[in-house]
Amino acid sequence: MSEQPRHGNEIPAAASEFIGRHTELRHLGALLVGGDARLITLVGTGGIGKTALAAEGLRRYRDPELDAVHWIRLARLAPGTDSDTVAEEVVGTVLRSDIAGRSAWECLVETFTATDAYRTFLVLDNCEHVLDGVRPLITALLATVPGLVVVATSREPVGWVDEQVVAVPSLSAAHALELFRYRAELTGRPLPDDPDTHRLAARICQHTDHNPLFIRLAAARLLHRPLSAVLRELTGDTDDKRLEWSHGVRAGAEERHHSVHDVIAWSYGLCTGSEQLLLERMSIFAAGFDPVCDDNRACSGAETDAIVAVCGDDPLSPERVLQLLERVVERSLVSTHMTATSVYYYLPESVRVFAREQLRRRDPDAAARLLARHRRYYRDGVVAGHTAWYGPNEEQWLEWARSAWDNILLSIESSLTDPAEAVIGLTSASTLMALRVPFVAGANRAVTHLTEQALEVTRGADTAPAELRITAAARVGIAALWQGRSAYTAQLLDECVAAYMSDPQLRMTWRQDPGVDIGLPAVVEFTWGQELLLMDEDPRAIDVLARARTKFAAAGDHAGVRRAELSASLARAFLGGSDSGHRQQLDRSLDAVAGWAISEPDLRTLIDDATVDGRRDSVALARAILKRHVATGNTWTSGWIVHCCIGSLAHALAERIATGYADPAELTAAATEIAVLQGGVETLHRSIGVDPHRVPLVARGIQRAVEVATSVLGRPGYAAAARRGARLRPELEELQRYFLGTLTLDEEPDEHSTPPVAGSLHWDDLSVAEQDVAVLVAAGWPNSAIAGRRGTSVRTVDAQVVSIRRKLFARNRSVVIEHIPAELSERVRAESQQRPARSRQ
Repeated sequence: MSEQPRHGNEIPAAASEFIGRHTELRHLGALLVGGDARLITLVGTGGIGKTALAAEGLRRYRDPELDAVHWIRLARLAPGTDSDTVAEEVVGTVLRSDIAGRSAWECLVETFTATDAYRTFLVLDNCEHVLDGVRPLITALLATVPGLVVVATSREPVGWVDEQVVAVPSLSAAHALELFRYRAELTGRPLPDDPDTHRLAARICQHTDHNPLFIRLAAARLLHRPLSAVLRELTGDTDDKRLEWSHGVRAGAEERHHSVHDVIAWSYGLCTGSEQLLLERMSIFAAGFDPVCDDNRACSGAETDAIVAVCGDDPLSPERVLQLLERVVERSLVSTHMTATSVYYYLPESVRVFAREQLRRRDPDAAARLLARHRRYYRDGVVAGHTAWYGPNEEQWLEWARSAWDNILLSIESSLTDPAEAVIGLTSASTLMALRVPFVAGANRAVTHLTEQALEVTRGADTAPAELRITAAARVGIAALWQGRSAYTAQLLDECVAAYMSDPQLRMTWRQDPGVDIGLPAVVEFTWGQELLLMDEDPRAIDVLARARTKFAAAGDHAGVRRAELSASLARAFLGGSDSGHRQQLDRSLDAVAGWAISEPDLRTLIDDATVDGRRDSVALARAILKRHVATGNTWTSGWIVHCCIGSLAHALAERIATGYADPAELTAAATEIAVLQGGVETLHRSIGVDPHRVPLVARGIQRAVEVATSVLGRPGYAAAARRGARLRPELEELQRYFLGTLTLDEEPDEHSTPPVAGSLHWDDLSVAEQDVAVLVAAGWPNSAIAGRRGTSVRTVDAQVVSIRRKLFARNRSVVIEHIPAELSERVRAESQQRPARSRQ
């Protein structure tokens, strides 16, 4: 019996929920239609949708009447299958009958050359485990059969010389959410159509790496858990539950797609022993995430130097690490983020959870050793920023810091269990406090809290240098001023003076005459000057800040010099005498802030450009400065530039009102702009842990601007406009874009909308006992001390803390403070002051 070719139209049935992939489909379609590509390989991690994309592409772009499609499923073949066996598998699908007496190769060549199809597509689905057998077969077929096009799906490229690789990334955030909602409906648990539910679902999608298969598995959990409980199972830490999800949920027909564990274990099992070891060691780094160009912020990740420093030792030499890193990227287990100058590597969260468990099984003590290296690497990187600040390498260092931010925070948090290691964490945290990076990253409260915890852990430790502790405490004092904790700042300053000065009399009287230098270190002088400026509005702040500048200069601390110069400039602008008018005062304050943001020559050029008829236009200057500066992501400086402009706009509005001849419509427009900007600034400041209303110097200016705008709009009108501004999202730099005129707002605000408030939408999900424990956790109490305070066991508190983190969706203890409602802030501060010392062994 002669063999008969099959019909050649064997594309799998359409997936009813094929969602998104518009860019990848266009790319694949161009290759299928163009006719030049002979081997097209769709490459991506397990479960990402390579097979579905190949099927959809062929369904859309082949001619069903003229083109033949042969679909070969290779998943059932054993890893390492040779080329002859792969050829037999292809023949068994392409031909109707057996081929006794003839080789598989001969049958394939005859079948593909004798066909009357216009084009023949051979789809080799799931190649990664049989690449050594597939590669020579593809090479030989393409050399022998003109017009044959091979479409392969694999977790790594085939390796043919003219291979066209189509990368299959994660779904976009919007398409991931759409898929999750669709799969939730299939489970019989459709999601309510409200913003809070969508936010929860979006967070589940992000934790599952926007991977379509993992999203299906997560949605299937809704059969057994409510939405918030599914999210609580995805902590990304040692208590993450995704690898334990039941195999009873069959998300795919193949065994390797039955669970998150199976998907990753399949790829992990194809790695060499050295590749597996590198993956396990890389689980020490923070998990990364690819936002699929949803915004311009830097993705988290580790550069090659970091990976070599942390993961490289026997048997993984530095050179070997670099080679292995390329291989695990090719295997779609490690993801990358590229900038114009750098490449950052990261494990998606699901892979990290899997690899961390494998590391624990291999060597229970390995994580501690690797974390110690991780801690020191990022400590050294952070300290280098203090030297780079205001120098030619500042932007390069900032790019590194933004990409390394999650790892930097992880390195500090991981140090807090041991006083000796906490010195490393304190050095990193204190250095960050001296720079503007916490404001750039929107983590001011978190960094301040970590610094306070490190100070507590190192209290009394022999390994903690007194100078480091004094410096860190003084820097925490500045952050506390901006958080409205002036009494705490005063306490910290007293402690710094007591630690530095041996004279008991000076310890008691050091505040009496700020004009006298009693020998305090520069950082303490600087914090004292800030206190005098911001809280007391005392002109003597000028002298203290000038003295701090001199001492920073003597120590070679260029970043400290610039910070002191900025503060001294602000002090002179606001407190330098009564001979200058309010407009000049605001102009000088803007100069001071701008001088921190850009170089002095650039500032002078912008001032010249913003001068009309001999009179300077401060708002035009501010917009020019902000336009140059917004790309750096410096939320702190951007916010203060807008704040200074609100003062200028309010002063200009007051002058126009005083004339009595202004057009009412123009007055309303000007007042509305002030209200919107003020609402936006307040949201921005809350996002970075700043409360200007509790800083007298700033609050006075805010009140003046609000009164002027309210006199035009009335209280309801002002409140409505401010609500519109309060909805501007800091993470998307919407305030800056609105101020620059590149973003417009809806004219009619939602009357039910309110400005964002500190705290968590899920605080009420906590029990009364858990809320009490959460306050103590936010105040830095260790679990053992919480147990003693509440009269319960440490095990009970451990369980409560795990429950709190899950319910609040807090990835670690250090960010619980971000979820505490504003009305409990004073209680947290009080408990922090009562925090007991950690026990030491």
